[in-house]
Amino acid sequence: MLASEIISACDAYVSRKITAEHLKKVIWQFAEHSPNMLFSADNLNPTVLNRIGKKRAVLINKLLEGYQQRLLID
Repeated sequence: MLASEIISACDAYVSRKITAEHLKKVIWQFAEHSPNMLFSADNLNPTVLNRIGKKRAVLINKLLEGYQQRLLID
């Protein structure tokens, strides 16, 4: 489900239906609210990466530059 949302958002950006800032907000929201689904270690989750494809992955990685996942220490 996450991969299909990312695909839809990236395709909307490529077709100029949304701005780069809007896409960045969407991706950062996924990164903040579902990091375990989006990330695997220090890269994108292999399942998500496989489903979204290389070109969208490059776009996502570019948008995630400057994003640092916060670690919660109990």
